[in-house]
Amino acid sequence: MQPRSLPSPMDAPLPSFFRVILPYMLEKKKLKLPLKFVKMHGSELSSTAALTLPNGQVWKVGVEKMMSKNNEEIWFGDGWAEFVAHHSISAGFFVVFEYQLGHSAFNVRIFDFTTCSIDYPKTEQLDEDQTGSPHCIIISSDEEEGDCKPTEIENTLEFLEVSGIVTNALFHLRLPKMYRLCKKGIEEAIACKPEDRPCFIAVLSSNHTRGGSRTIIPSGFGREHKIERRTNRSGILEVCNGENAGEQWNVEVARNRSGQGMFMGKGWGRFMEDNSLGEGDVCLFQLVSAADPVKMGVSIFPAQPSPAN
Repeated sequence: MQPRSLPSPMDAPLPSFFRVILPYMLEKKKLKLPLKFVKMHGSELSSTAALTLPNGQVWKVGVEKMMSKNNEEIWFGDGWAEFVAHHSISAGFFVVFEYQLGHSAFNVRIFDFTTCSIDYPKTEQLDEDQTGSPHCIIISSDEEEGDCKPTEIENTLEFLEVSGIVTNALFHLRLPKMYRLCKKGIEEAIACKPEDRPCFIAVLSSNHTRGGSRTIIPSGFGREHKIERRTNRSGILEVCNGENAGEQWNVEVARNRSGQGMFMGKGWGRFMEDNSLGEGDVCLFQLVSAADPVKMGVSIFPAQPSPAN
């Protein structure tokens, strides 16, 4: 099987998702697929899946399907631990899966702590038993998971996914602490979501506060509401609550280099600074106009640390 090349910006994007590798996932030795992906494409997956890396190497893993509450769960099981070990995947790495529609196969890219993709050397095709894998070096994350159980982490990830909350890799890596920090803000933002206006909710991590910061506009949101029609656009953010309510900031709305997805770049750092935004703060973005400039209202819900369970 030959890896499929990444689509051009003009092509319809293939379904994809990513998973940040947390310490408990390495102990579990299998990987749970996102609920949204399972609902859309789970029925298309067979009992095995082919994972193709950019170097052409193909790895077969078992696909385990089971029911949990009212939802079907799908996991990469048999062969996943060997895949992790062979590629020296550690806690803090994240893995992007691009689904090859209808083929129970995925193009896979692995990113390390620097957020750069790893270019593995070309190798001979693996034997069927996939033996002889090198030892997997497990490095713990910089945040302790403490008493947070794996089931609690899975439930939290599922809640964030179903609720459409925008987070990033750093948030996932520091999940227990970050969720305690933003839990109340998320609840308040969900309660304030308007029924008559498109919106999305984003949680800010510490890397949003650094120089050159930016925040992502969900790709599905951008496509549905025609924000992605142009490569670079001007935007206006108007604060809807707090002491700066009614004030506006100019931002650049730009397309990712891959041609898929948009982000708010130039001007976003100033918006954060002027509104004293920091780690754990929650922003509810409401689309006012998709014309040029794109205009969004922003409601801000500050981080409120809650005690660990």
